[in-house]
Amino acid sequence: MKMKKIVILSTLLSAGSALFSQTTRPIVSDINSLPKNSTSVKITWTLPENSVPEITGCYIYRDSRQITTFDQLSKLTPVGTVDADVTTFTDTLADTKDYFYCVLCSTENGVYNIILPSVNTTVSGVHVASAYSDNQQVITPNSSSKNKKKFTDASEKMRDIPLPTPGLIEVNKKSQNILGTKAMNTADELGRKYTGSKSKITKLHVFEEDLVCPESGDEYYLFKILKNSFVKKDFKKAVNDLVDFLSIHRNAKVTKRASFYLGESYYFSREYEKAVFQFLKVQNDYPELSKKWIDSSLDLINLK
Repeated sequence: MKMKKIVILSTLLSAGSALFSQTTRPIVSDINSLPKNSTSVKITWTLPENSVPEITGCYIYRDSRQITTFDQLSKLTPVGTVDADVTTFTDTLADTKDYFYCVLCSTENGVYNIILPSVNTTVSGVHVASAYSDNQQVITPNSSSKNKKKFTDASEKMRDIPLPTPGLIEVNKKSQNILGTKAMNTADELGRKYTGSKSKITKLHVFEEDLVCPESGDEYYLFKILKNSFVKKDFKKAVNDLVDFLSIHRNAKVTKRASFYLGESYYFSREYEKAVFQFLKVQNDYPELSKKWIDSSLDLINLK
């Protein structure tokens, strides 16, 4: 009788999946912005190694709002450009407003239009250090007369450190269109040049822990979602069920797996932008697996 309660999901899955290329895309990472002095801020980033196609330079964009969509980006003019081996840019400002920055790489095929919060676009505003200037004397309270004056660089006094959390775009806003018409055409043209149909993933991934029905607990409820919607490829229902499931505190292991399944559900629903941000949340837990799905999602954003 007990064996009748065990449902095996493995029969619904294909035995293997193809390996995908591990080339590095022309996307900068670790973007950061700090006030340099009373008139400028400094933007820094990290360049990828051996990117395909090869990086020929970088464009720096600035806006008073966080840069999250290509429609928004298409209305901006770069505040500066740098060579392919440069990883810093100083922007001169005439006011003390908060600004957000985005760095895009140019290649022999054109600009690689991918926006990833906290990766190549800042998620926290930065303004010039208007209250201080370089080498200004700062009085330290309750200090002795001998040590009363202290010289402090402005960048040490006022810092807005970007949040290290990816995926801060409000992806549930139906009115927000990630790709504008102009950006879509450009992305489609670029995508045909260095992406292929084999990058699309067609097989569901189910973790071994979820192949057999548990007796109870969070694992049981996750299994029911997988059985009733996910493996039946009703991904719209799977998205709703998994979002509801994750809205309640679950144990850490189940939360990680459910978050990955939500990324898959977005992927197979052709919501590739949402899929990228979902896989970014679990990339530290499943690095190789997440990379494969993120790479494919980025490819398909271009071809969408």
